[in-house]
Amino acid sequence: VVADAGTTPYQAAKRADLQPGDNVVVIGITGGVGQYMGQMAKALGAKTVVGIARNEEKLQRALKFGANFVINSKDKDAGAISKEFREICKANGLPNYGWKIFEVSGSKGGQEIGLALLGFIGKLVMVGFTLAKTEYALGRLMAFDAEIIGTWGCLPEYYPIVLDMVLSKKIDSAPFVETRPMSSIAETFKEAHKSPPMKRIVLTPDF
Repeated sequence: VVADAGTTPYQAAKRADLQPGDNVVVIGITGGVGQYMGQMAKALGAKTVVGIARNEEKLQRALKFGANFVINSKDKDAGAISKEFREICKANGLPNYGWKIFEVSGSKGGQEIGLALLGFIGKLVMVGFTLAKTEYALGRLMAFDAEIIGTWGCLPEYYPIVLDMVLSKKIDSAPFVETRPMSSIAETFKEAHKSPPMKRIVLTPDF
């Protein structure tokens, strides 16, 4: 849980050179890592966090844990989401350049959204993994003076920093975790396969 809560998001933030006052987009903010990516961005001083995902209930929860604005991507293509994002920027006096975008969903759709949002002097950090292929005109990187960055795991030297952030509640993992006895494993697996749970379930020994 602690690893999910910070190590991967912290590594991604370091790769993006996230600085206080930056504006951030988290694609897949309601997932196991994404829900902490938003918190991590805010803990490191991000001015604005826009979260994008498909689950409305979890998006509303994200507004309490790092996100300033959310966009429900369900049944929308990358173009529609890009338009909604620009409307949020215009309505709230936010710039249309320099955004640091974290693609955490690990999906083709998420990658397409990230590429559609990548603009002038922006950075797109690929955190989620998928084997799906996505097309992109690389000439846009030159025109936008933008960057696409890959990141994998987390350097061991960052672990103590992240653990301190969790223990000090700068990153709050408790609202996203539910513990159950190991004896409930069959029922828990059946429930999780039927519908994604609102919280990460951790099974603990009965003794």
